[in-house]
Amino acid sequence: MKSRPTSVPLYLVTGAPGVGKTTLLPDLVRLGQGLVVIDQDELLEGGAILGVPIAHPEAAPNWPAYNRMWDRILRIVRRAGHPVLLLGPTPSPEELATNADPAGPVHWALLDCTDQLRRARLQTRGWPAEWIEDAVLDAAQTREFFPTVITTDDEDSEAIARRVLGWVATVSGTPLPE
Repeated sequence: MKSRPTSVPLYLVTGAPGVGKTTLLPDLVRLGQGLVVIDQDELLEGGAILGVPIAHPEAAPNWPAYNRMWDRILRIVRRAGHPVLLLGPTPSPEELATNADPAGPVHWALLDCTDQLRRARLQTRGWPAEWIEDAVLDAAQTREFFPTVITTDDEDSEAIARRVLGWVATVSGTPLPE
């Protein structure tokens, strides 16, 4: 019987709303051979899970429970020996500091875009001005915490997905499949 790997990497790719995480998902899934790629928004229906609002600023009290659920999902997938790339919202500084994970190494990267582009993307979604400015502030506060920043300003989603997967290959020491 083949033994399971004892250390499975987790690649956390984060960014404030409007950066393009969900847009990248199809290309990352298609190009990330052997990598489990998940967007935290995939479980939501209309911004809620099981009827509980999650995807709006006023739902902040629910976010810790939602994050704990995702921790459990990630442990389940990783215990089967599958590396995971998770697209999710920007973490707090406290979440960034908790990089110790018995399931394996955790690597963080930030997706970022100009504030002007973020505003335009969120206006297209119909977001209220207050939420948009919260997202811009969230992006500004997060930039200082990440040494790895991948911009989403000026390329198509496939090119950006290739850059994200290039980062994965670099931190894992494993070349990308052709």
